[in-house]
Amino acid sequence: MKQKKREYFPLYACYDRSGIVRHLEKMAAKGWMLEKLNGFCWQYRRIEPAELRFAVTYFPKAARYQPAPADGLETFRELCAEAGWQLAADNEQLQIFYHTDADAVPLETDPASDLENIHRAMKKGFLSSYWYVLFLLLFQVVLHGGRLLEDPIKQFSSTITLGTVTALIPLIAIIVTELSRYYRWRRRARKAVELGETLPELGSSRWLQLSAWLLVAVEFAVLLLSSVNGSRGMVFTMLFMLVFICLVVVLANGARTAMQKIRVHPWVNLGVTIGIVIAMTVAMMTGLLVWIIRGNSGWFSPSDVVETYEYRGMTWEIYADPIPLMIQDLVETDYADWSTRLTRNSSPLLTHIEAEQRPRMDALEQPDLEYEVVIVKADFLYDLCKNEYIDWLERDHDKRPEEFREEYRPVDPTPWGALEVYQRYGSGEPVNQFLICWPDRIAEIRLDWDWTVTEEMMTVIADGLTAAERE
Repeated sequence: MKQKKREYFPLYACYDRSGIVRHLEKMAAKGWMLEKLNGFCWQYRRIEPAELRFAVTYFPKAARYQPAPADGLETFRELCAEAGWQLAADNEQLQIFYHTDADAVPLETDPASDLENIHRAMKKGFLSSYWYVLFLLLFQVVLHGGRLLEDPIKQFSSTITLGTVTALIPLIAIIVTELSRYYRWRRRARKAVELGETLPELGSSRWLQLSAWLLVAVEFAVLLLSSVNGSRGMVFTMLFMLVFICLVVVLANGARTAMQKIRVHPWVNLGVTIGIVIAMTVAMMTGLLVWIIRGNSGWFSPSDVVETYEYRGMTWEIYADPIPLMIQDLVETDYADWSTRLTRNSSPLLTHIEAEQRPRMDALEQPDLEYEVVIVKADFLYDLCKNEYIDWLERDHDKRPEEFREEYRPVDPTPWGALEVYQRYGSGEPVNQFLICWPDRIAEIRLDWDWTVTEEMMTVIADGLTAAERE
């Protein structure tokens, strides 16, 4: 029979005294006594099943970076022991005691002092931490929201970006819910104190937290699985960052605890802990950058190099990705040493394909081809994506004289089988670059500058780009 038992992510708020007490009393009845706890794991030891009474109290001086044990904590525990209350476990300010007598005198008998003690502890731990994290999460939402508007095609087609934003929502919901629950409880508690009543219970939000964290875990799993179809570097980066974050948390927390035990000043403890996090982050980013510079950048590319060649003292790479439209589909050519490269990002809202076909550097007289295709799965993004292409081309209108401006002008969409087609004009002259709008997709294509674009070529382009990713 095992003598130890662990519960991971118990998800009881530190101020949910009634929820914690009920849970520990049930565990004691099953033969398990709490002996250690932190925010991630509660550890129990085997005992004879017993009906024990538990109590949760707080010691505000035992803050996160304060020397341990805090001044007066041992005296407080001795007074509790004299009344029959034995320490089960503690986690900084949170102190959990048990008593063998179900009718024992409660640890806290004065509601007013009990409420003040709770609030002092919450201000030093729970409240300050939650407000700080909420600020960081909201900052991330604003940051990502700005990127979604500035570059909607790349951002809305990125599963990583959308997953990050949606993962922030349940985390924000947890924090806002917990903060509002605490402040509402405190108002009710202050009213109860004024009426000479006992403090009200604060109902548990365990299932809300469990559901939110489960949603975050599912989203992370979806991101990881979706990255398998992308570059190896994307999968590597996600797994590496997960391991790195866990390592930073373990080392920083270990250093903080060690400094508490040797009674380092709180501000020194805080500074060193932050320094460890910053130093490890800088070291990680530097190491990753050096690793990429030394020839591992291919890990972060969805394309495989099939050949390399030397030209004017430099090494050039050739790719052979299948692309939906090639130069050979449009004009006759005997040249065969093309490099074709395709990048694809996809989310439930957009799929963004970027394709290019280029000759070797020693054959630049040969034509090249570039195009993008945006498959719009959410109708509300259609105009946003179309306008991004138009706005990008016309972004410098206010800085150029009218005769040198670049712009898209509408042309006949019939040969393209499209709803709308725009051709690029520079300094009043047409350029072989087109923006083509079909009902479910938008394409921007740049053809060789000296080609004469015929209706037959327009039809071939339309057939190739509308067939891309068609199910």
